[in-house]
Amino acid sequence: MFSGTVFMAGSTIKLNVQGMTCLDCSRHITQALEKVPGVSATRVDYRAGVAEVEATQSVPPASLITAVERAGYKATVASTGAPVEPAPPSPKSPPAESNGEPLTAGDADFDLLIIGTGGAGVAAAIQAVGMGGKVAIVESNTLGGTCVNVGCIPSKNLIEAASHYQAARQGFPGIAPCAPALEWNGVLDSKNSLVAELRQSKYADVIASYPGLALIEGRARFTGGGNGSPVVVAVGEGKGSRTYRARKVLIATGTRPWAPPIPGLDAVGALNSTTVMELTELPASLLVLGGSAVGLELGQTFARFGVKVTIVELAPRLLPVEDESISGELEEHLRADGLEIHTGIETTRADRNGDEVVLHVKKGGLKGTFRAASLLVAVGRRANTDDLGLDTVGVPLTNRGFVEVAATMRTSNTDIFSAGDVTGGPGYVYVAAAGGRIAAENAMKSLASTGTSSDDRRELDLSTVPNVTFTSPQVGSVGLTEAKARELGHHVQVAVLRLDQVPRALVSGDTRGIVKMVADTASGKLLGIHAVAPVAGELMGEAAMAIRFGLTARDVAGTLHPYLTWAESLKLAAQGFTMDISKLSCCA
Repeated sequence: MFSGTVFMAGSTIKLNVQGMTCLDCSRHITQALEKVPGVSATRVDYRAGVAEVEATQSVPPASLITAVERAGYKATVASTGAPVEPAPPSPKSPPAESNGEPLTAGDADFDLLIIGTGGAGVAAAIQAVGMGGKVAIVESNTLGGTCVNVGCIPSKNLIEAASHYQAARQGFPGIAPCAPALEWNGVLDSKNSLVAELRQSKYADVIASYPGLALIEGRARFTGGGNGSPVVVAVGEGKGSRTYRARKVLIATGTRPWAPPIPGLDAVGALNSTTVMELTELPASLLVLGGSAVGLELGQTFARFGVKVTIVELAPRLLPVEDESISGELEEHLRADGLEIHTGIETTRADRNGDEVVLHVKKGGLKGTFRAASLLVAVGRRANTDDLGLDTVGVPLTNRGFVEVAATMRTSNTDIFSAGDVTGGPGYVYVAAAGGRIAAENAMKSLASTGTSSDDRRELDLSTVPNVTFTSPQVGSVGLTEAKARELGHHVQVAVLRLDQVPRALVSGDTRGIVKMVADTASGKLLGIHAVAPVAGELMGEAAMAIRFGLTARDVAGTLHPYLTWAESLKLAAQGFTMDISKLSCCA
C-alpha cells in the first residue's frame, strides 16, 4: 500500500468496488490486486468503495476486475489516466466537518482518533494511515509535542552552542585560546529558528502529506463510549466544541515539568526545563534542583556560558539510576568544568532575599542555605491527563498518575490505547514513537473481523532501552548495571576501560571517561554496557544490539572495528575481560 503523492511511472486505474464493509475487506482486495503482474501500488478505501491501482501501461483493467472478483467482490472501472491526489486537509479546518456538522461513515467518523501530536501521536498516525485507516489527530497546544518544541531539539542545540563557546576558550595544542564574544539572543534566535524549521518539516508537512489524516485543533475530552461501541470525543470549548465518534482512540498527550511540594517554590518564580531555555538574559548564578539528566545537561550548559551553577540533589549521587562508577566518573568531570555539586541534600523551603533565591536545606542534622539569582527545578515530569474525562470511559491511572496500559499499549477500555510519556515508561522520544506505532497497529488490527497469525497483537519490548545524558562528557548506558545484575542473581565479570587507552581519545586530546562492561560469567553474555565519554551516545547503537541479541564479550572483541574511531573503545573494553589493554599495540 502507499500514501502521499509518490507514484511510480505508469497509469492510475480507479475501480468502484462493491461488497466492502471493513478493513479486512480492504486487506483482501489489496492482496489480490498486488498479485497482478505490473501492479506497483494499491490504495483501497472500503468506505468510499474505491480502489486506486498504480500499474504499468500494459496492465488491462479487465485483469484487475478479475482479481477483485476472485477475492469475492464486484468491481467496475471508474477512470484511468494520470494519478490525481486529493488536497491535504487544512490544519485550521478539519475535513471531518461539512457545514459545521461531523461527517459519519458507518457508525464512526474515524477508525482511529489520536490525541496529541508528539512523537507517539504522529508515529501512530503514520502507521494507521499506512494500514488504510481513516485517522484524525488532535492538538490543543503547539504542534509537535515536547521533543521538538521544548525538549530534545532546543536543549541539545543550546548544549552544542555552549560546547563551541567552551572549545574556543580552551584552545588546542598549538592553537591559542580566545575570548569569543557571546551574543545570547543570537544563540536563542538560532535555537528558535531550528525548532520552527523542524516543527514545520517533520510535523506539519508530514501530517499534511497524508490525505487520509485529518488534523483537528482544540482540547479533547472523552464524553463516553468504548468497550465495543464508538468512543465519543469532544474537541474545543463552549459553542465551538465539536463531537467526533471514533472506533479506536489513542491517548498520546505527553508530560509536563513537575515541581515537588516544597514551600515557597511558586513564590520565588522557579524556572523549569521549558522556561529556563526562554531566558532573554543570562543570570549571574543558577541553583539547579535535581541531579539527573535534565538538570545536569542544562546546568552545565549555563555554566559554560559563564553562569555560576550549583547542583542540589536529594539522592546520594548524581544520576542515581546509572551504574555507580559512571555517576562518580561524571561528577568528577562536571566539577572540573566549574559546577558546584551537592548530593544527599533535602530542600525544606525556598524564599527570596532581595534579588536572590534562597534554598533552605538540610543534610542529616546539619542545616544551611544556597543562594543564587535564579532557581531551576528539574526533578521530574507529570502526565498530561487533566480534564481528559478518563473516568468517563473507565481508563485508570497508575499510582504515579500515568495512563495504565498493557504491553500492547491498550488500556482497560478495549477501544482506547495510550502511548508515549503519558504512560510513564522511559521518557525518550524513540520509545514514544515505538509505542505509538505498536498501539496504532494493534488498534487497526482489532478492527478487522478476521485475521491470520500475522495479525497477532504486538507488544512493546522495553527489555533493551539505550539512554544518553548529553553532558560533556556524555553518559550512555544500556542493560543492567553491575549492582542490578548481582541483585538479579548473576555471577558477573566486569571490565573497565579508561579512555586514555583509546587511540581516538588520544588524538582528539580528550581522554575523559570510561567504558564499563558487565558480563555473565557462566554464559559470557554481555548484560550491560555503560560509558562516560565525549561521544558516549554514539556507542549506544552497537551496545544495544550486543545486549539485545545476546552477544558475548568475545563476539564484540572479535568483530573488526575501524581504527581511530570512538567505537573501537567497545572492542577494547571487551578485550579487557581477558587481557591487559595497556600491553597491546595499536589495533592489536
